Amino acid sequence: MNTILIVDDEADIRDVLEFTLENAGYRTRQAGHGEEALQIVSTEQVHLVILDIGLPGISGLELCPQFVGLGIPVLVLSSHDRDDEVVTGLEVGADDYVTKPFNHRELLLRVEGLLRRTQGNRRSRNLTIGPVTVDLDRQTVTVLRDGTPASIDLTPTEFDLLTFLARSPGVPQPVDTLLRQVWNVSDWTSGEEMVKVGIRRLRKKIERDPARPEILLNRWGQGYFLTEG
Repeated sequence: MNTILIVDDEADIRDVLEFTLENAGYRTRQAGHGEEALQIVSTEQVHLVILDIGLPGISGLELCPQFVGLGIPVLVLSSHDRDDEVVTGLEVGADDYVTKPFNHRELLLRVEGLLRRTQGNRRSRNLTIGPVTVDLDRQTVTVLRDGTPASIDLTPTEFDLLTFLARSPGVPQPVDTLLRQVWNVSDWTSGEEMVKVGIRRLRKKIERDPARPEILLNRWGQGYFLTEG
């Protein structure tokens, strides 16, 4: 059974999330502040964190990279008027987000999709596009730098985004296709910004100069694609 850690300073929000998630078959843990959340992940196995950005004390933006560093995917909670913080949260490693007030069914679909991307089986083979090699079995990525392979750390969503693009090199993938295939949604407010953030994060990790990409390109009006570089 997957364990989901709910980190929010509002007890009512935590209780609603706990009820929704446990009715769907998940085990939950609650934390009202950052220190408590860090204590839980240091002593228990947690498969997913639902994280409120606007925490007092240690903020959600400070906590997110620590969870990501432990290999735990993060779903961010944010108010509608905090879009700038959502983007920042995605930049520091969050895999997905939901705005408050949230639809319970939408939340469960996001949780299910994120856990599937994190834990799902992938076919055992490699995909190599130019200097980039994706090992689907080990779920690792290496990039040749001056003839030497360097291991690249990716979040689960970054890995799935790179893998999806690597399966069709040279073929531009529009934003709506990426949202549907990688994030498992078909209609999403701010979805284009989510894709842009994901692309920026990938470029920072695989490109020599992210400002002048040679591997992960965009064809205006058509979409993003990988090339031999």
